[in-house]
Amino acid sequence: MGDLIRERYGVSVSLLIFVWYFITNQGVVLQNISGLKAAFQVFNVNWRLFLILTCLLLIFFVIFFDYKKLQRVFLIMIIFYLSYIFSAILAKPNWAEAVRESFIWPTKINIFDLTFWFSKIAVLGTTITAWGQFFVHSYIIDKKLDVRHLKYERLEIFIGAFLTKFFSWMMAVAVTYTLFVHGIKVTDGYTAALAIKPFAGEAAFLFFAIGLFAASILGLTIVPLATAYVFSEIFGYEGSLDASFSKGKLFYGFFIIQILMGLFLALFPQTSLFKLTLYVDFLNGAMLPVIFYFLVKFSEDKEIMGKYVISGFYRFLVRGSAIVISILVILTFFGKILKLI
Repeated sequence: MGDLIRERYGVSVSLLIFVWYFITNQGVVLQNISGLKAAFQVFNVNWRLFLILTCLLLIFFVIFFDYKKLQRVFLIMIIFYLSYIFSAILAKPNWAEAVRESFIWPTKINIFDLTFWFSKIAVLGTTITAWGQFFVHSYIIDKKLDVRHLKYERLEIFIGAFLTKFFSWMMAVAVTYTLFVHGIKVTDGYTAALAIKPFAGEAAFLFFAIGLFAASILGLTIVPLATAYVFSEIFGYEGSLDASFSKGKLFYGFFIIQILMGLFLALFPQTSLFKLTLYVDFLNGAMLPVIFYFLVKFSEDKEIMGKYVISGFYRFLVRGSAIVISILVILTFFGKILKLI
């Protein structure tokens, strides 16, 4: 997609998109660093030492592992997400209420409160994500996919989307029936995990920490890679995990820079990364209308897509999503400005 933006809209537009994208992604990297830091604090180890070692190991793996090896590591890490299911169950939720509030109609919040919709956009920004759209379009090169694999790739996307939302919902259930119902306010991932302990027990506390660790490791690897992919595409450099370090210096360089920047900020205890989270996620969500614009333009372009041009239900879904998200982003943005005024 980065290649197409450069080819169709020029370097100036591409540069603007990339700067916005880089800033947003660096915020997400900080989130994942913060999550990793919180997990090490929960495990009661020297978090600074382990944070440095983990970041260095990630850099080593990305430089010296090819895509297939890294993919296996990612798939193994996903198993740890099961810990969120156990956390949710141990929180002893009212499942009927959770389903009703989530999927039918919410009664415990004011849907006319723009702060609620600001949070909704932030949640959207951290699940669909702007970086995710680029990453999905970029890794087809490393996965060596072509049109023959299209139906399998589509199935993979469906399964991935379901798993993402399912685990996100389990996280929400876990914290709703521990922190939210007791009115507990937290300042970081560490205090969130600690606060769960009295209400759900030692096991839920540990499961939550394990899930936090796995999610942070995955995010801390994939998000900087997504930025490196887009940089390489937009500016025409070698961008592949199968390329050697000497051939892909800028690709790997962008990955390393983001990790080191995040690590540098996280090592200062006075840095509150938790406060940044909601605004970074909103920024990610706010970028989605721009991404959807390009998705709509490219997917409906017969010159690009040929017989695979989007149509029917999928065309309605993409266009409808773009319109709804754009309206909500604009409303919540102005709502925040009015609150500040």
